[in-house]
Amino acid sequence: MPLKLKEYLLLCLAVAIVTATIVLFVPGLSDTIESRMLTFLTTITRA
Repeated sequence: MPLKLKEYLLLCLAVAIVTATIVLFVPGLSDTIESRMLTFLTTITRA
């Protein structure tokens, strides 16, 4: 069943808040997230 726009926006907001909180308060995990993000971005720019 597809998500409605309001549900999708709330889900995106929740994911953004959780990710920002993790990056701010969990040092080891924030490094992992940052390195995976950089790997993803460099891979996508080469394609």
